[in-house]
This record gives sequence, C-alpha cells and structure tokens, in this order.
Amino acid sequence: MKHISYLFIILLLLFFSTSIASAKGLTLSFFLGMKDGSEASDGVIVSFTVEEGGKATNVFEQLWAERKWSDMFEVNLGKWSGKSIILNLTTDPGKARNTGWDWILIGDAKIMANDKLVYDIGQTVAGGLMSLSVLLDGDKNETKGLKFDANCTPDAGPVGKEAKLKSFMQHPAWNGKVGNTISRYEIDLPSGFGGMAIDANGKLATAWGHLKVIR
Repeated sequence: MKHISYLFIILLLLFFSTSIASAKGLTLSFFLGMKDGSEASDGVIVSFTVEEGGKATNVFEQLWAERKWSDMFEVNLGKWSGKSIILNLTTDPGKARNTGWDWILIGDAKIMANDKLVYDIGQTVAGGLMSLSVLLDGDKNETKGLKFDANCTPDAGPVGKEAKLKSFMQHPAWNGKVGNTISRYEIDLPSGFGGMAIDANGKLATAWGHLKVIR
C-alpha cells in the first residue's frame, strides 16, 4: 500500500512539474554584470519599459554594481501577448550622476515563449538594428543617436573572468554631458502566452540577486 502511495505522489509531482513548465509563458530574460576593470564604478541603473497602445509600462529597474554576472532575471510579458510593442532599455548612471567606469553589460537578453526563442536582443545589437537615443541631464526631450560617448555595442566581457556570448555594453552618456542611453526594439509578440515566469524549481523567485519575476 505504501508503494502505491509513493507512486501516486511521484505521479502528482511529475504532473505538477509538467504543468509548471508549460506555464512559463512569454518572458524577457537577461543577465547583468559590470565588466572587469570597472571597480571604480558606483553602478548603473538598468530599466526596461514596454510601450504599447500609447502607454508606457516600466517592467524592470535595478541598480547593478557587482563585478560578477547576476543570476538570470526573468520578466513576465504575458500582459502583451499578441501585441506589437516597443521595448526600451535604459541605462542611467544613478543619483550621484557619476559615470566613471560605468561598463554595464547586458548578457544573453532575449524574449522566449514557452522556451522557444521569439526575439534575440543581443543579435539585434550585433546587427545594429535597434533605435538609439540619449536623454541628457537638463533636457526635456531625447536626442536621436548616440552622443557624448554613449554606446550600445557587442561586448562579451569578461565579467568576473567569465564571458557571455551575445552580451553588449550600453554605457550612459558621459564625455562632456551626463545622461541616459536608450536602445529601442520593435517586437511583434506571439499570442496565447499569458503564463507566469518561474524559476527552475517551479517557485516564483523574488530574492535579491537571483531570478526575479516582475508581474
């Protein structure tokens, strides 16, 4: 009888795991890291904003100053399933406006639908297919293109002596003026993916520095 009970529990766990795996839905995932040699930086604020239907929604914001790769960040985009969006990635030098050695890298950034690739942000940067602008301190409007040594360019690192393919640097404007650097990506999202992002253990993760789910 005990063997039957154990088997039943195992079957339930397998069913639960399969259900969770199929519910990953539509997610934006990426890693953050400060490139080796940037020890003097006080960090960079990285944010993602979704524009759709005339509305802008901030879905991620994090100050990152560590010279190591983060665990994977994962953001649920199920709200915009089936929509055409503009995804904005902004890098900001922070409240102190100190831009020294702000060598922030974004690693393996992509959008997935139930583990299938929808959009490869790193590849888009490598192909120069994104829109770029800067918002300089004191200006009300963005300026198209990159100025004052802002950049958005492929850069594999390393971070903590570890390189990541398809990573890129997006340095805030700094040489003569200070401000945010913004890269934009026009994306058509597939429909039917309203699931909730999860970690490998099937639990919603919220701990600092680990896999994050933002809903």
